[in-house]
Amino acid sequence: MAIELELKLMVQSEYLKSASDFLDEICTLSNTDGQSRQPTLALMNAYFDTEDASLMKAGMALRIRSVNSERYIQTVKTRGSSRIGMHARGEWEWFLTKDQLDLSLLTEVPLPEPLQDMSWANALIEVYRTDFERQVWNIVTQETKMEVVCDRGLVTSPYGKDAICELELELKSGNEAGLYDFALNIAEHVPVQVSVVSKAQKGTRLKYGKIKFPKKPLNTSNELELAAYWYEVWLVYWEAMYFMKDEALMQPVRHSMSQLTLCLPSELAYLLECLDNELEQCLVEDESMLLGLLASMTSVGTVMLRVGKWLNRQAF
Repeated sequence: MAIELELKLMVQSEYLKSASDFLDEICTLSNTDGQSRQPTLALMNAYFDTEDASLMKAGMALRIRSVNSERYIQTVKTRGSSRIGMHARGEWEWFLTKDQLDLSLLTEVPLPEPLQDMSWANALIEVYRTDFERQVWNIVTQETKMEVVCDRGLVTSPYGKDAICELELELKSGNEAGLYDFALNIAEHVPVQVSVVSKAQKGTRLKYGKIKFPKKPLNTSNELELAAYWYEVWLVYWEAMYFMKDEALMQPVRHSMSQLTLCLPSELAYLLECLDNELEQCLVEDESMLLGLLASMTSVGTVMLRVGKWLNRQAF
């Protein structure tokens, strides 16, 4: 088993080439050993569950991945722990000889209690799939080795489709703060925003049509827990605004930012207040242009990343 720790950045399609060019330039100009552009991959992931979503409810994802239509990999991911804007989860992988699940391999996985009797095994169906192109860069900074990928494609299911357009920074070794530092370097040049919505969540969202929010902490006197909560609410509403193409969600976006401001040290609170002033100015523009205008702002991503870095440093 491996623990996968990654930072995901959403990026609108019109800025994807700028992100790719920026990463290419970093590798071209670098003399650092191990820093390089890797071959582009064509990936297909088929996700399986029961009709009543037994695996999803138990916090597990099961998929088969096809790489360039040549190799097949079976993967199990568990929900893992919350990392405040990052994704941390258990992951098991096995190479397969064909495009067919091998459930005997799951004996290596500590299955959640509701799934341990394997009664669900004969009821599995393919519930959604993802097809996307993946560009890959190996990046080495002073204390961190990471894999940075740029994914573009679609999530499809019987219930509809959703776009995949994102960057992922996965920690390979070293200091996880390096993920935030490098992401900030990207965000200062290309408009990106932090995302907490995985491809698997995009697939299940197509069926259930629900936006998943974090649970509000029971201990509301703990400012760090409240800050983490309002930070993730902010990220969820921001992504939902683009998924639903609904400018009206700017109101809860700004509300979550204002609540977060109350829980932050003065320097970060000031950055958030300045960003809110920028957002308020955007609201006087033509409503039909609002989402495009917001997506072009590098300040959104940089503030999200600075707050996320601080929160993770306090919590872990």
